[in-house]
Amino acid sequence: MNHYKLFILFLAILLSGCTTPLEVKQLSVKQLEYLDVLTTAVTVQSAGLISIVEKLKEEAKEDITIYQKNTVDRLNIIMEKTILTMNREKRLETKRKIFSQAESINKTAALSREKLDFDFIAIKDKILELQVYLKKINEIHAILNAYLQSETMGEQLLKTTVGHTSIQGFVGTINTYIPKIKTITDDLKGLINILSK
Repeated sequence: MNHYKLFILFLAILLSGCTTPLEVKQLSVKQLEYLDVLTTAVTVQSAGLISIVEKLKEEAKEDITIYQKNTVDRLNIIMEKTILTMNREKRLETKRKIFSQAESINKTAALSREKLDFDFIAIKDKILELQVYLKKINEIHAILNAYLQSETMGEQLLKTTVGHTSIQGFVGTINTYIPKIKTITDDLKGLINILSK
């Protein structure tokens, strides 16, 4: 979070100066190149994370199915072995209990599989949201770079790219990104932790 404040302070200092040294302009261009490469790397990493999470989900679903089948099979074996020694009334009561337990196991397994699907979709959505904010960070730096190159060019890019007419308004918008990115990141961590248990 401090990095963002430093970035905003850096932006304000740079924009308040009358002229920008050539080296700073060159550094800004290089930083744009760096952000482009970083964006590509994070996109690849995100695709890999989605793939791994999907495999975890499928493995968890398999485990649920195996547990469900084994438990129902054990209940059937118990029923077959014990039911022969019981009177008619006790047999019916035992069958009802075992069928009820089997039904409960099947419902729990179905709900668990549904939750896995839901969590997987939520993880994908959070990853996509983070990618959107990464693109916004690239836009921010592109605007900063344009201002460093030429104030007129920066103002024009500010208006056409993000629809702001002033830096103050744009900085206000940027300030809203920080808590959103933090919340998305925390949500994503929580979802991945749940899925990996």
